[in-house]
Amino acid sequence: MNKSAYFLALALCLPLTACDSGKESDVTVKEDAPATSITGSISLGGSKTLPSSALVEISLVDVSRQDARAKLIARQRITRPGPAPIEFELHFNPGIIQERNSYAIQTRITDRGRLLYVSDTHTPVLTRGAGSHVEITLTGVRSPAFGDPAGLGIKPRGGKRDTGALELEGMFRYMADAALFRDCRSNKVFPVSMEGAYIELERAYLNSGIEAGNEVMVELSGRFLERPAMEGNHNEVKLIVDDFDNLLIENSCAPDVHAKLAGTYWKLLELGNIQVKTYENRREAHMILASQDSRVKGHTGCSRLFGHFDAHEDSLVFYDLAPAESTCTQGLETESLFLAALEATTRYEISGLIMNIYQQDQSLARFEAVYL
Repeated sequence: MNKSAYFLALALCLPLTACDSGKESDVTVKEDAPATSITGSISLGGSKTLPSSALVEISLVDVSRQDARAKLIARQRITRPGPAPIEFELHFNPGIIQERNSYAIQTRITDRGRLLYVSDTHTPVLTRGAGSHVEITLTGVRSPAFGDPAGLGIKPRGGKRDTGALELEGMFRYMADAALFRDCRSNKVFPVSMEGAYIELERAYLNSGIEAGNEVMVELSGRFLERPAMEGNHNEVKLIVDDFDNLLIENSCAPDVHAKLAGTYWKLLELGNIQVKTYENRREAHMILASQDSRVKGHTGCSRLFGHFDAHEDSLVFYDLAPAESTCTQGLETESLFLAALEATTRYEISGLIMNIYQQDQSLARFEAVYL
């Protein structure tokens, strides 16, 4: 065999498994190139029809740092999206993706600045076992029939008195899976709905070094809409965070708000050093003191609570406490400890929206003013 024939035979043999020699080929298969885009489809809860002026925003963000806002990696905007499901392909620079980091897709649909649909959770992508194709279902945002559900008397960013986002400044606190926002303008307190950009706000709070339950000043944009209440079968006005801007540890609303002993809904947070748990399908433990007839009413977490109180300056005494008959199987220990704490109380202290009750200098329980 001449040399030309030999090399021709060798060239034809290379793609195969060592031809007839029984040896494995030295040819290696190149690994798949890293993804350069994320594909997916967006489904809508409720109505599938969007107005012609709707804008779909799909964002790839780095959510690795829990002490900072999610970092924007790439964003795609779709105008005139048509009916759902909405298909998309979001391109990004793969060179900035790091395997040790966590990435997610955030999605929202607006119409002239008015929020229509929002993803209430992050959808992980690219790293830590997540892929580059996602199926997203957005939650519809129902606008209330009235223009100012929070009663703040302020206008949205767009200058129209509709359901546009409001620029807000206030005090935020988080504890035991409950979040509250106190508006600096009005001193009104609102529960915060865990949707939209809420997760960024919670992360910044938890990683700020602030003790859980304490207030910190925040700047954000959001809207007030009706959402199902934590208890009962009714709706209540909650804050929906559209964008979290800043957490201002050294600042506070001025003047400080201090809740009043009487006429305030006091939610039980702690008994001694133990956080109080609210069981599923149970009312939260709380009490309300009525100044007119010195009566106490509330709930122990298991049963309704009735009784009387006497208060003078910082002294506080409870008596004739009588819970209704209880049939619950969980929370009986909390009820017993709650009643024992009230019966042992000799004084109280209120700081902002937090009340502590004591037996002399021993802390018995901690409450939070939920409704002022």
